[in-house]
Amino acid sequence: MRTIYLSLMMLVLMTVGCQKDLPEPEAKKLMVIPMSTVNTAHDMPVTIEQSSEPFKVQHHIRGNSVFVECMLPAITFRDDSEQKQGKIILYINGVKKEEVTTAAFIIKGLEKGTHRVKLEVVTPNDEPYQLEKEFTVSIP
Repeated sequence: MRTIYLSLMMLVLMTVGCQKDLPEPEAKKLMVIPMSTVNTAHDMPVTIEQSSEPFKVQHHIRGNSVFVECMLPAITFRDDSEQKQGKIILYINGVKKEEVTTAAFIIKGLEKGTHRVKLEVVTPNDEPYQLEKEFTVSIP
């Protein structure tokens, strides 16, 4: 009988002790989602303009998400292309957050307030192309 009580006490202690290590809800984490995985045909108008600028960025805020579209005529994100290849390093408020390998993506989970977003285009080996854009977003 004593063994049963001890076993039950240990089980209760283990159950209560594990509750402090609950994972953070995903909504609070900053996530970057490639636009190729999201259907935005009805949500967001897309305008593609021909420009002589080597790096142009458009962004759109919806809730705590920022839709980002980068136009880089001289650089591709595909591995099987003969064109110069690259990736984008994403910084939020001066802190490196993600390496993005698509020209369009969504930044999800930004907290309320004003944030400085910096995009830096680099080679697949992290050598800079000297192409950077910065913009500010205000999350309501």
